[in-house]
Amino acid sequence: MEFLKPSPYEPGVGPQNTRPQVPITLLAPEHQSVELLRSFAADCDTVLIATDETLAFAGLLGLVRVGRALLTAADVTSRTPGCECCQIRVDLIDAVRHAVLRRSPPRRLVVVVDRKPPTGPNSLVDDDSAIDVVTVIHTLQADSEIERLAYLDGLVVEVDACAASTRLACGLDLWTGPREAAIAVADRIVVNGSELLTTAASAQVSSALQIINRIGKVVCGQSAAAHIEDLVDLDAWNGHSPACLERTAGPGLGPVGMVVQVTHAPNCRHHAATVGTIVLTRRGVLDPDATDAWLDRVVAESPSRLLRFQAALCVSTCEPRVCVRGSRSAMRSQPEGGGAEGTVEADQSRQESVVILVGRALDHQSLAESFETIELAQ
Repeated sequence: MEFLKPSPYEPGVGPQNTRPQVPITLLAPEHQSVELLRSFAADCDTVLIATDETLAFAGLLGLVRVGRALLTAADVTSRTPGCECCQIRVDLIDAVRHAVLRRSPPRRLVVVVDRKPPTGPNSLVDDDSAIDVVTVIHTLQADSEIERLAYLDGLVVEVDACAASTRLACGLDLWTGPREAAIAVADRIVVNGSELLTTAASAQVSSALQIINRIGKVVCGQSAAAHIEDLVDLDAWNGHSPACLERTAGPGLGPVGMVVQVTHAPNCRHHAATVGTIVLTRRGVLDPDATDAWLDRVVAESPSRLLRFQAALCVSTCEPRVCVRGSRSAMRSQPEGGGAEGTVEADQSRQESVVILVGRALDHQSLAESFETIELAQ
């Protein structure tokens, strides 16, 4: 598979420039929290995609009648058969098509990914019955029809500050299962109710979230007061310059070589099952064929455990780095900077490759060693 081959569609532009691609914001709200969803719905140019239960609870079910909301089915009943790494949501594909293929397409789509309430008195709100955010991301990344009509702009996850602070104080696991995965790959984490905590407790919650998530940004404050403009137009899953990669890797990559950083969720009792983040960095111009073969092996060896992949790869001395982003087995690439015309001379600061892998039980030693063996271009 040619992972370094650019997508046929530029971000924001449909095929043959006939129809602009519609950005999709993926929203994973806190259970029984409606303020953030209502804030998104306040934009008349936004169309919501959610279950009827979610819209009814938020008092937004009437948007369906006026064409500003579309309904989706239950998660487990709408998946295609097969292994977890290949499953997609067919109902979501249909909803996106119906929303975009209309005479006046919306300016933005907001897809709401719900999670179920606790299954028992001793279960956490974040139990494994939660709907899988990663499957939704994989659907939006893997389906060619969605790629033609729309693109994933960013994932926004809402977290209850008081509940998180209580778990920290009691020494409990902060999040488990799909909820932990959603937080780890989120582009924005809205901490709802942080104003109710002390300064120290609020800082502790933010620090715990930043340990789990090395890519996104934590936004504290009431979700209703969160500025929507800070949660949209992130362009976090396309080929524009990934500033977060350099920020995550840290200042200065040192001499020619490779650096590995591994982080895990705090207070985790089962490190093998938790989500970890691996950062690989290397100087020099990598051989494009060898790099493509390495990406192929990474996807083939751990597709169901690879929750998110981001990379800026230097494979040429006279062209921009290639940005590769995706989830599970679906990867897309674009030249750094959004695919501007012409070539750019790669200076010393850009002759660096940065790779971030977020996943479960990833073999960081094997990944680091294989990344180091990629041949340099002659």
